[in-house]
Amino acid sequence: MEKQLNLVPKLSLNEMALRRVVVNLCYESLSDMMGKELESTGSLLFWLKKIDDVKKKISKLVLPAPLKQRMMDLVEPTCTEMQRWQSFHEDLLKDCCINFDQLYWTCTGLDYRKTAEKILRLEILEVEKRFRLACWYCLEDYITVLWAELPEKYKGRFEEEINPSSRDVVYLEYYWALILMGKEFKLHDVLPGEFVNASSTYQSYFKYSAYKGSKEGTEYFVQKLTNEERNDALYSALCYSLERTDQMYFLPGGPGQLRSDVFCYLLSLMTPEQQLQFLQQHPSNCLMSFLEWPCQDIFLDIAVVIWNFLPESGYKAMLERLFQGIFVYSRGYYLPELFQNFFMRSPINFRKQFVDRESRFSFSQLSFLVQFNIFGDEETIKVVWRNIDSDDRMKLLSYKGFFRLLLSWMSKNRYLVEMCIGEAVLSKENREMLKEEYTKFHISLQSSIPYFKDSDEVNFKQLLELLDGTCTSTNNTKCSEDETLSKTKRLASGEEKSDVTKIPKRQ
Repeated sequence: MEKQLNLVPKLSLNEMALRRVVVNLCYESLSDMMGKELESTGSLLFWLKKIDDVKKKISKLVLPAPLKQRMMDLVEPTCTEMQRWQSFHEDLLKDCCINFDQLYWTCTGLDYRKTAEKILRLEILEVEKRFRLACWYCLEDYITVLWAELPEKYKGRFEEEINPSSRDVVYLEYYWALILMGKEFKLHDVLPGEFVNASSTYQSYFKYSAYKGSKEGTEYFVQKLTNEERNDALYSALCYSLERTDQMYFLPGGPGQLRSDVFCYLLSLMTPEQQLQFLQQHPSNCLMSFLEWPCQDIFLDIAVVIWNFLPESGYKAMLERLFQGIFVYSRGYYLPELFQNFFMRSPINFRKQFVDRESRFSFSQLSFLVQFNIFGDEETIKVVWRNIDSDDRMKLLSYKGFFRLLLSWMSKNRYLVEMCIGEAVLSKENREMLKEEYTKFHISLQSSIPYFKDSDEVNFKQLLELLDGTCTSTNNTKCSEDETLSKTKRLASGEEKSDVTKIPKRQ
């Protein structure tokens, strides 16, 4: 009997408290929006400013640096979750004054359904909008009461416009309206033909809800299925949910944000044997579904299972999806320690594929190392370097793009250069070869970059001196390196549990 996957984030009391504090700080920053229309908060610039405001508040708090940094890391995902909620409900709540402190948060994130209940209890929306909101979240008790209050003209549109718009949750409005009108025979007309199961309306809506990313709809309709119907539809519903994630179907107004909660919920309905079978058939796609915040908390647990099924031929595609998930669709925030632990626990050949990828995207925006450098994420750079073998270190040192990184570090992060060269354990022949290659790279840069500075010339000469072994590290730098290396070894061997508060400093 296989063990059931743990699909619930395991958060410490400390982490839950930090998330609550960050949410409250975000509310404070949004207090100037009290009484204003929700649509005025829709712009990206508005949210970037609020993120910056909250971070400034945190920077002034008298707290230990690791704790403060952990709070900083939570600001962007928290504000992004608020923005996503606002964007998703923008059309419905347009011209309404909804305060963000009415959002319902749990320790893992924003609960859309309970937030909808809070808004409905306020009765500040027109009855038509309240009915729509109740339908979106399958709030059956509210739906029946509000239906009785609707104007007949509004009710009539559900018969006149039997083909709803493509918006993700509008089909739920038609479902409930037709049920209340006693027109169940028209329910299949609402859905695309590929989802229609003539023998079971609930099965049809269950699978379509999974495809559309409606967790509330998925939960509602699965409860209506018999055990036989559920077993028959569960696998295909999970495939539809994964297809949505894989093809980057986003909720309206949620730029670059995947909804993985439906996938996680459906997977939890499976038996341990079914879960493993599904993960074995779709290893890479399944893992990437958990890269979205707050599902990142269980990403590493799923990765342990995935490595047993993912063939080496899939490593290249995995790296591409990982890069996109971290630096593109995450809107620019990520958890450094998540990547560090993932990389340290990955197979050696996956790390070799990582090095090969870096050579292809040398010193471009598509390079992991360049992105880590942009974020000022020195710790992750060190973890990567100390978890690849000597051949791969030499390979990276030989790339022109990595040479440019070394040159850029000479002024502000010289200890990184000393670490890379010192820990590569270079032979005399390798050092001479690198000096020759770097000289060629340097001449090429001088001719191709018109603004080449005198300081770059100085940095280049000092870099060659390091290769000669005529420059040595400071004692403080050496101690720092030894401490980090010791931590890396303990983490990689599983001897030390990862501490979420120890996050690398960003610039």
